[in-house]
Amino acid sequence: MSGTELTVEINRETGESLEANSRMIETEGSFAIRLRGHTVPAHAHCRLEGELSRVGSLEQPNYYVEPDEEILVPVSVPEVDEPVSGTLEISIGYGAEVARIAVEVVPGPPEVDVDDSLGEPHRPEPEPSLLESISNAIGTNPATLGVVALACIALAVAALTAGSIGGPVALVGFLIVAIGIVVAAGLLYY
Repeated sequence: MSGTELTVEINRETGESLEANSRMIETEGSFAIRLRGHTVPAHAHCRLEGELSRVGSLEQPNYYVEPDEEILVPVSVPEVDEPVSGTLEISIGYGAEVARIAVEVVPGPPEVDVDDSLGEPHRPEPEPSLLESISNAIGTNPATLGVVALACIALAVAALTAGSIGGPVALVGFLIVAIGIVVAAGLLYY
């Protein structure tokens, strides 16, 4: 149901009267007729005419409306590609009173395909850090590059210590550190 609703007052003023709240309605699909009874009960007959009768349908055409009663009459109309015009006729008193309402069924708004990526915020890729740039250029990850840097620092400290102390014992200490770094590098890459 598209939400369009037509209200028809039955026998509000006199024994046999019909008053629609509109002489014309425009809808994008199905709609409803609200029949409101007032002073005297009535048999209401609903009918679709013109092009509207070819595309629309009523659940049932006849309704008995008591005073102070409201009956909702659904009118099923599929979505259309081109406008469809017609008339809704409501009568009471075996046709003594008739209300004719022009109905225009129009196509709904076109469907718009929305790309799911529009719901995600666009954030530019952050610039890589110096460590990431070097590791990308060498082809290693940043953690490996950090281990290599620490190994270089350890080798430099061992070389400075061996150079400042001097002697064969300092040279052996330096060689132990250097061999340890070479073994660690070999295990890291192989």
